Amino acid sequence: MLKNKAVSQYFSNLIASVLFIICCFTPTLNATPDPYALLSKMEESTRVLTYQGTLVYSQGGQMETLQIFHTLKDGAQSERLIHLTGEPREIIRRGDRVICVHPKNGVVELNHAIPAGPFARNYQARLDSVNEPYSVKFSGYTRVAGRDVTVLAVLPKDAYRYGFKLALDKQTGLLLQSLMVDANNKVLERFEYTEIKIGGDITAKQLAPKFDRSRDRLSLIDVQAIKSGSVSDENMDATKASQKEAKQNWQVSWLPAGFAMSAAHFEQKLIDDEQGSLRNSKMYSDGLSAFSVFVAPDVDMSKASSVQSGATLAYSIVKRDDEGTYSITVVGEIPIDAAKNIAASVNRVAPR
Repeated sequence: MLKNKAVSQYFSNLIASVLFIICCFTPTLNATPDPYALLSKMEESTRVLTYQGTLVYSQGGQMETLQIFHTLKDGAQSERLIHLTGEPREIIRRGDRVICVHPKNGVVELNHAIPAGPFARNYQARLDSVNEPYSVKFSGYTRVAGRDVTVLAVLPKDAYRYGFKLALDKQTGLLLQSLMVDANNKVLERFEYTEIKIGGDITAKQLAPKFDRSRDRLSLIDVQAIKSGSVSDENMDATKASQKEAKQNWQVSWLPAGFAMSAAHFEQKLIDDEQGSLRNSKMYSDGLSAFSVFVAPDVDMSKASSVQSGATLAYSIVKRDDEGTYSITVVGEIPIDAAKNIAASVNRVAPR
């Protein structure tokens, strides 16, 4: 009987010890990660790591497959983004310069920003601002492209923008998935790696654009410019001068908090200066979402209209003033209430 008591006491002490260890270490094991620290790590990883992979980008009923090569050489980023579906085109980054190589349009300067989805976004820098329009929360763990990831929820503080879910590689902090979601948590836009290799070497051949000289319109000067990471200063000066001369006679009186005029006009091929589109468009961004405002005179449209595909909305109205009728169209990744308020605030003003 004495032996039974000793055994019972032994197990009681063992259980107590285990419970003590669990109580002491469980808070540490379940500690919630700091979302802003993770964003900071993500920003650095995206910039400094060497990686290559295949990813999908979808919005509405459209989906594209892309291939990416990225590395850091001599303190400057080198990157090549290749569209594997649809019309062939490539985005090339050399340091702060970003250029689109297109079979029909040749080489187009993209003003320091890669177009389309997450490539145009700077989550960490935007969310660190004093008047941040978003809050960030830890949202659990999952897997993307066969790798363990930490999920962050980026929540808008008003009804005039969409939220995001970001999946960051647990080991390196690299962004492997970005989902843009509406107020009902419906996915409007998806960026996601299907395979990713982090580390290793990226060759000069993998970073160089591929040209089919029998089909494209790229001149030898364009080819040399893209390989050296620069374009003709003369051409750039001419473009800037043209933009400076294009005077606008209208203004946007209301913007959602955090949005500001953006210098990045990604789709320059859509700008037709001869018809006045250049002087009649403005782009705004809060760092995560963007929209453009277009004004066209003498438009015959009886009522407001709206069309939405995925995250992208096009909303148009018609106004009349002493000079006649004109239309305002807001196009971008914003909810319709935001588009309506923005369009309603646009007015033509007397030329200065």
